[in-house]
This record gives sequence, C-alpha cells and structure tokens, in this order.
Amino acid sequence: RVTQADLENGEWPYADARFDAIVVTNYLFRPRLGLLLDCLTAGGILIYETFMAGNERFGRPGNPEFLLQPGELLERLDADFTIVAFEQGEVATPRRSVVQRVCAVKGGDAVSVLP
Repeated sequence: RVTQADLENGEWPYADARFDAIVVTNYLFRPRLGLLLDCLTAGGILIYETFMAGNERFGRPGNPEFLLQPGELLERLDADFTIVAFEQGEVATPRRSVVQRVCAVKGGDAVSVLP
C-alpha cells in the first residue's frame, strides 16, 4: 500500500501504525524522529542513512538543521534498540558526501557488533 503523508506538519499520520521495518534515506526532521521510532514493532528493523556534519564541503545539504552530528543516530536510539551496524564518515558513491548510517533492531535478541 502506498501512501503520501506530510511528516513535518499537522497531526502525525502514523500515530496508530506499526511497522516491521523502517528505512530512511537522505532525510532528517529531528522534532519527529522519536515518533518515527515509536512506530517500529518489537523485533523490527531500522535502517537509517542521511547526511552529517562535514557534508557542507561537498554541497547540499549544508544547513546544520539537516545534518546529523557525530554519533547522533546512536544517541537517538535508546536501550530498546540493539545496534547491528553503524558507520559515519566520508563516502565516494553515489556522490562524494559525509553520511551516517545505522542498522538496528528494536527489542529482540540481536547481538550488537559494536565494541
């Protein structure tokens, strides 16, 4: 099912929705990040990748409002999440940029690969 929703204004469109997986790419709206994470079911998988501080050297986005700070995705995921993988830094493809990536499981029995 395909839906179109405004994630930044008005009522949160997914207040009663639960998802087994959420994938976010090239998007950051901090005021509703917690609401998005609340939509993930226990055992659900989160894959999140977007730009971080330092990306302004390579173009857009360059506004700090749309750039994660170092380690910010890890800080946003509370004890309910098990981190499966985390990366941050400069990448060459699909274009040169500075990104942050995380794959995490909400609840469940996943084993963290971080030290």
